[in-house]
Amino acid sequence: MQLRTRIFAVALTTALALTLFAGIASASRAIEVSPGGSASASSRLTFGNVERIGEARVRQRIICDITLLRTIGRSIPKTTGTLIGNVTGVAIDRGTPAAPHCETTGTIEEVQFLTNGAVGTHRELGGGILLYTVTWLLVYDSFQGTLPFIEGINFHITGFQWRLTISGINCLYGRTTESTFGLIDIRRETGAITGMSSVTSRTGLERVEGNFLCPGPRFSFEGSFVVSPAQRIRLV
Repeated sequence: MQLRTRIFAVALTTALALTLFAGIASASRAIEVSPGGSASASSRLTFGNVERIGEARVRQRIICDITLLRTIGRSIPKTTGTLIGNVTGVAIDRGTPAAPHCETTGTIEEVQFLTNGAVGTHRELGGGILLYTVTWLLVYDSFQGTLPFIEGINFHITGFQWRLTISGINCLYGRTTESTFGLIDIRRETGAITGMSSVTSRTGLERVEGNFLCPGPRFSFEGSFVVSPAQRIRLV
């Protein structure tokens, strides 16, 4: 009798656990972002290349202060390949001739941001800030963590390209088929989005315009962004 009671208790516990897990899985088909909509993300974006010349490794770095203007959906289905938002503008601090907009080991005359080969329209915002209009897509890949707790959202960005002008030479990086990758960091306990990071693939972005005067055949970038206004997520 005692053995039957224990077996029943174990079976009941297992059934309740399976029911609870099924409820969590079915009830969290999407990630709700609040408030969602328009937001900005600011960072010091570091571009760099690594190439071998003889036995030496040469690294060039370019660091720019930029702000991404973006929109993010208020409900994100947990389905790979789903469009979750887009970047509509890139604001870059151009500074002054004495203090240029980007720190670099060389001389850069201009930095432009493009979408699939097309330079975005741009306008002065004052104070040396230049705003480019772009259309970069944010695409959902997966989430990090274990349901019902999500600690991050993995995504990639399509359409990203950028061009440097050095000594009158245009150096364009990024093909339309290449992607950059990002992670939205989430505080497990509260669901608050604490920031966003973005990097190119390990091989970087290929040079599709320019010559040997350009920094290198491939270029990468990385940045950790502060998101404003503050966002929060929950499972729905």
